[in-house]
This record gives sequence, structure tokens and C-alpha cells, in this order.
Amino acid sequence: MSAFRSEADSNGYGDAWSIVTLTRHGRLWRRCPPTSRPLARQTGGEIAFVRNLHYNSRRTRGTPRDFGLRVFQERKFHIAMIELTSNRSPDAKDPDFAALQALSDWIVEQGLVASEPAPLIEGLCQRLDTLGLPLWRMHVSMATLHPTFSAFGGTWRRDQGVCSEHYERAGEQQDRWQQSPLRAMIEGNLSRMRRRLEGPKARVDFPVLQEFRAQGATDWLGQLVRFGDDRQPAGLPGMLLSWVSDRPGGFSEPNIGVIDRLVPRIALTCYRIALQQVAENLLEAYVGADAGRRILAGQIERGAATRLSTVIFFADLRGFTRLADETPGEALLARLNDYLGDLTETIEAHGGQVLKFMGDGLLANFSLEERDPTAVCDDAIAAAKAALASNAVLNQRGEAAGTPSLKLDIALHFGELMYGNVGSSRRLDFTVIGPAVNEASRIESLCESLGQHLLISESFARAHGRPLRSLGQHQLRGVAKPQELFALP
Repeated sequence: MSAFRSEADSNGYGDAWSIVTLTRHGRLWRRCPPTSRPLARQTGGEIAFVRNLHYNSRRTRGTPRDFGLRVFQERKFHIAMIELTSNRSPDAKDPDFAALQALSDWIVEQGLVASEPAPLIEGLCQRLDTLGLPLWRMHVSMATLHPTFSAFGGTWRRDQGVCSEHYERAGEQQDRWQQSPLRAMIEGNLSRMRRRLEGPKARVDFPVLQEFRAQGATDWLGQLVRFGDDRQPAGLPGMLLSWVSDRPGGFSEPNIGVIDRLVPRIALTCYRIALQQVAENLLEAYVGADAGRRILAGQIERGAATRLSTVIFFADLRGFTRLADETPGEALLARLNDYLGDLTETIEAHGGQVLKFMGDGLLANFSLEERDPTAVCDDAIAAAKAALASNAVLNQRGEAAGTPSLKLDIALHFGELMYGNVGSSRRLDFTVIGPAVNEASRIESLCESLGQHLLISESFARAHGRPLRSLGQHQLRGVAKPQELFALP
């Protein structure tokens, strides 16, 4: 490896002389002690060109602009004197490296504790403002895996603070995205794009840049950071950042140097946040919010379970088997999603949660945790009534389009569940089991024969404590003792 020894002195305009001693086959422009910072940083990261290059009194000329890439390998000459000049203005200031390092450390610390990008963005921009970076607006966004949203992130403005954002897979946000310079960067595989918004070199070729310029912006910098390599899952390809200044002249080269130094740290922190978001999103989508929280909290051992006293909401679509025989697969799936999606939203709007989809039906519960049983039963009944009303609207639309109706049957039951992990040592399902689940299923199966779309169990009636209409005693398949069933008054 090369051994470097350098001395440098610079005046207020950034001119500098450096004497560098190299070992044989040393790499000039690689590193310089005592700080092991790149030589370019020794003049504030603002070096424009090498004016004169001397090898043992033999002079050559060169103009490399990237001191990290230009490499000289000399077999005989070991001493070089380099005259460096800078293109920065006399009032440009070198970054405060101690303050910059403190900010870098803070960003890394946020990677250990932050669960949302907003606190990171706001804290970062406030600290950059303190350091003197002329930042008017900053934006961060990352792709995610979510049934509704394709990405999330946040935007900070000096006069507004930070705003958290989620970007839907369809809608007005997508129309705006189609005309975004950040989208152009992704399609062109550009890691960097800069647009001056003022002066003779201005290039305002995107609608959003025109908006920024109208609001006083002078400079825009976009950056694309990839996560991982080509084997990285498509759901987390990377992150996008944009930086906007409103200072006359825009960002200086020292400003850009500060941003470039911080971006890898910002990206690493955001990557950790994105991983957590994806884990939470996927678990909520596939097993439910409560089960997802339990899994992330460590309840992953086979056989680990919790006993819950709860209201059970069991629903099934009557006539689905006939519809499946008559309807093409894609159309059937779309129809089923309409019904189950509407039913799920209704249950959640009344305080319940869906535990599991089962073909053309679902199992949900209404938790009794720290709540009065009568109030919880009232919520379950309200959800059932709203679901039946909504189902009638969907059937009317289907009939108008010439498709068969799908009647909804619901059973409300009250009992104890075992809520936890079942399966093999390597493949688990977080689910609910217990006699109460089987009883709810058997009660729902009696809806058609009893001419009802909502049946209520005896144990639910007791917990509810309000008047209901008795339908008499009925034998449930696989249950030894007959049960009294009820309907709404």
C-alpha cells in the first residue's frame, strides 16, 4: 500500500500547496495522513483542478476532477509537489467537521431507535439549518410492501416542519408521480440529478420544479440510493431524496459535500426503518394487527398461546359454491374481494378485528379487554347489522350487472379462545382454536334452515343482557348439548 506524508497550507481563497511522499507504486490521490481523509477534503472538498504537477523537477500538467479515481503509479519517482486551486468564492466556509461528525453520530443513533422517518427528517433538517446549510425543503421516500400503499416517507419545509406521507398505489398521487424528476431518475437509473432553478444555467424541465421556482427556490438536488445488490428483493429497492435551496446561487460545493457525506448514513437508518415497516405491514395484512404485534413481540414458539374471553363473529357467504361453478376465476376473485373487503371494513369500523379469512367466509372477534361485555356485544350487533345492510347494497349492484346474489350469514357467539401458534417446528400459523370457534361455525350453518341471516348464541345473549327473540333449542352438529338460539327483536 501507499505511504503518505503531506503538508498543506491554504489561503482564504482556497489555493493550497501540498507535498506528498509516496512509496514505490504508491497511489497518488488516495489518502493523506494524519486524518486519512481524501486529499480533496484538505481544501474543503472544493478543488477544481490540478494546475501543476511536479515529479523530481520534471513538470507535467493534468486536470483530474475526481481525486478519488485518478491514480498515478510511478516506478521511479516517489516525491510529487502538487499545486491545488479551488473554484469556491472567498466567502465560502469549510464545514465544521466536529459538528458534522456529531450529526453523523446522531443519524446512526436514530437508526437504533426510530420507527418512523418523520422524527429523523425533522431532526436532521433542524441540525443542518444550525450548521448553516441553506435548506428550504427536503424529501425522503422509500418503497414498501403494503396492500394499499406503494411507498412512504416525509417532506420537511423550513416554514412548515415535517409531514409524514404514504403514497397510494392509484389515484392523484400517482398522476403527480408520473411527472416527477425522481421518477425520471429511477427510469434512467440515475443516482444523481441536479437542476439550477435560477440564472443562465437554469433548467426547469419538470412541473414540480416550476412550482418550486415560483416559490423562490434556486437549486434542486435529487439522489437515488440503492439498497443491497441485484439480489435485493424488489419490495425494498432503495430510497429517494431531494434537497431544495432558496439561497441566491443555490447550494455551494461545500454544501453538496456535506449532503454527500451524510446520505449513506441517512440511507442506512432509513433502510432499518423500512425493514421494520415492512415487517409490521405484512404481519398486519396476513395475520391481523393484534396477532402481528404479538409475533413481533416474540410470541413465536410453537404451542405458545393466550386464553381470551371474547365475542366471536363468524360470517359466510351463502351461494358461493354455485357462483364459483359459474364464474371465471379472475371475476370470482374480484367479486369475493368486494364482499370480504366491505365486510372487513365494517367489522373494523365497529372495533372488531378479522382473525382469519376462510374461503368465502371469515372469523373475527371483539375483544373484552378492559371493556364492559354489554358494550362489546352492542358493538358486535351493530357491526352485524351494518354488514347485512352493506351486503344488500352489493347484491343490488350485482343483480343490476346480471350476476347472482351472495347472501351473508352471521353467527355471534361468546366464549373462550386459545390464541397462538400451531403447526410444525418450521411452519406455524398464528390462529384461534377452541370449542367456541367450532360452536360459532355450527350456529352459522343453521342460518339458512332457520330462515335467518343473523343468529345469536345463548352465551352471547347472557353476556349482552338485552332483550332478544328466542328461536328455541337447537342441536349443533358435533356438540352434545342443545343450545338456545336467538335473533334480533
